[in-house]
Amino acid sequence: MWIPTKTKKYGVAVYNWRGDTKFGLSLEIGETVQILEECQGWYRGFSTKNRAVKGIFPQTYIYLKNCKVDNEGLFESVVPVEDSVVREVTLVLREWGDIWKKLFVDREVYKFETVGKVMRDLLEWRRQLVSGTLTQDQTRELKLKIIGKIDWGNR
Repeated sequence: MWIPTKTKKYGVAVYNWRGDTKFGLSLEIGETVQILEECQGWYRGFSTKNRAVKGIFPQTYIYLKNCKVDNEGLFESVVPVEDSVVREVTLVLREWGDIWKKLFVDREVYKFETVGKVMRDLLEWRRQLVSGTLTQDQTRELKLKIIGKIDWGNR
């Protein structure tokens, strides 16, 4: 019996899943999902990149994240509550990861090493932000540094 979720509304896939079961929803690592219902170790919901396709996926494949639920209007919308700069770094690292792999395959050694170093820096700075141990001034400075580095990398 499927039970509508009250608090478990948003998560991130921590493993790839092919969705190779009846009504299964394929997921890739890092893909975000909105969870609608749960039943005996399974969630039913949809990927935030394609809200039209709903399906089921194992609970153990999902890391739950804090979110804010907006029930105004016809549809419920779920918004993650993590810091916007942390979320942006995460998205940038995923995007740059594909570019980094291509640089390795194309044997562009200098660019590969440069992008790798910048990605490691961003990972470390993201870790510092998430840890919550920085003062407000340190957090503001670090966010400006991160934004500058992302802008530099995108250029």
